Amino acid sequence: MSGYTQTLRALPLPVRSAVAVNRSAAVLLPSFGVVVFAVTLLEVLFLSQGAQALFRDSDTGWHIRNGESMLQEFRLPRVDTFSYTRNGQEWFAWEWLPDVAFGAVHRLAGLAGVAALAAIVIASMAWGVARLALSLGANLFLTAGAIIVLLGTTSIHWLARPHVFSWLFALIFVAVAEQERRCRSRALYLLPALACLWANTHGSFFLGPVILLTYSAGEWIKGQSGLRLSSVALLSLVATFVNPYGWHLHDHVLTYLQNDYLMDRISEFRSFSFHAPGAYYVEVFLFGAIVGVLALLRQRSYGAALLGVLVLHMSLYSARHFPTAAVLLLAPVAAALTREARAHPRLVPLLNYSDRLCAMDRRIYGIVPVIVVLLASAGGLAVLARDGAVDFNPEMFPVRAAKFLEQSALKARVFSKDQWGGYLIYRFAGNTKVFIDGRSDFYGQQFLETYAEVADVKPGWQRVLQQYDVGVVLIPKDHALVSVLQLSPEWKRVYSDSVASIFERVG
Repeated sequence: MSGYTQTLRALPLPVRSAVAVNRSAAVLLPSFGVVVFAVTLLEVLFLSQGAQALFRDSDTGWHIRNGESMLQEFRLPRVDTFSYTRNGQEWFAWEWLPDVAFGAVHRLAGLAGVAALAAIVIASMAWGVARLALSLGANLFLTAGAIIVLLGTTSIHWLARPHVFSWLFALIFVAVAEQERRCRSRALYLLPALACLWANTHGSFFLGPVILLTYSAGEWIKGQSGLRLSSVALLSLVATFVNPYGWHLHDHVLTYLQNDYLMDRISEFRSFSFHAPGAYYVEVFLFGAIVGVLALLRQRSYGAALLGVLVLHMSLYSARHFPTAAVLLLAPVAAALTREARAHPRLVPLLNYSDRLCAMDRRIYGIVPVIVVLLASAGGLAVLARDGAVDFNPEMFPVRAAKFLEQSALKARVFSKDQWGGYLIYRFAGNTKVFIDGRSDFYGQQFLETYAEVADVKPGWQRVLQQYDVGVVLIPKDHALVSVLQLSPEWKRVYSDSVASIFERVG
């Protein structure tokens, strides 16, 4: 045993003694976790950009309509029914489980219900991170700061899409692995079932077994047995094959992620831009994560440290991994930094005060505050929905142009950009087929290159529109295609607003 480890073990442990709390107060007062849940829920739905920001990616549209279709027909789709360019082609609806959830709540409460579901999942994730940090011995004030960084970092991907469920799955895997590292946990054997659900929810399901394997490797490095962790990791991987597509799902996802053309083209798979608004949250997270990983290595918590190195590498490669990295790392990092702080005598009074607060917090359930927050959020969402504020943003999507298409006699095939495809699928309930939407894994590189000929106005763009018998073009008002269509005698503009223009083929 190293001298540093002996020093850590000699330090006073956090206060664990029970603190007397009145039974009524335990129900009426909010715990720290409840405060985190409430603040996150209100932030997602009403503060910052509000509930409408959850729909700034139009893929939510086809997720909802696919879910409703499955509920109506009581079967999973096997072929595409949303586009006219690849209609009837084999389609892996690999996020079918959250699609059903989105479709169900949309039937009950419209887009307000979808926003509420996504916000509750995000708030539950923040609550879970806070609970995990405190259970690992993190300082209460440091945990509060970590939650602020967590919200700032994950907010770049606050969307009503299936990936928010994967944050919860990943957090549970880390929580159980941390518990198993300290003492044997029966919850470890529930992870294969969770991995099965994850495989039917989002393509990031590979991360579950990887988390267990990194913690297993950390135990082996320390000279201890990681057999239970590695065995459950293998069982979890096997469990992911229990899905409607079997091993074909794994092949499909891996093939998709290995396509450099698609990874370079899709913005969320490219590296993070530190010129983006709110990038300082990501900078603070990176600094804290690096310092925390070094502290974990110093404390011989090799499993969490290895996981940290892995997810930080993934985050620097692809911006969409930063939120996941924050979910996985901030709790272990906060605990590791707290252990480092206990070695400094000047910080002991503050740490002891935090320990007393945590001991009291463990006696508070906060049932009433949770109910109040949920009811207030439901009421606020109802008001926003009545005022039309819970919808796709008309300044980002062709809301008015779609209404024109609906009211006009234009029945021809519509070409529009991929970022609008999901909205059109939602707006017309899948009845108006689209040229393309955000399912890049389905359309594939070859078709995306064909689409780019028109979207980038490359030589041959007219041929593509003729090949697919396009009679209407719906495009952003300032798009380069607008200029060439205005000059073409084959097209005439029939509609324009501040967001979109519509051109119809003459004759």
